Amino acid sequence: MATSASTVGLPEDKAYIAHHFNCPTCCAAGLSGGQQERCTDGLLLWDTYNQAARLLLEPLKSNRRPARAIFNGGRHGSNW
Repeated sequence: MATSASTVGLPEDKAYIAHHFNCPTCCAAGLSGGQQERCTDGLLLWDTYNQAARLLLEPLKSNRRPARAIFNGGRHGSNW
């Protein structure tokens, strides 16, 4: 996933960008079109960024349970 204007300001975006432009390995990976791997720290930051971006950018799917159902073990109608 590439960065986009809609992810600017996410803490995960800021953390990856701060690392990326100070890491020759991650800069090269970003330019390689997937041919070169990021460094260990950069890969962790990149994966974290992608996970946050997907959560932000994917519309809520109709078959997903509401967050409350997840937090209370799936028992709808009970208190948190």
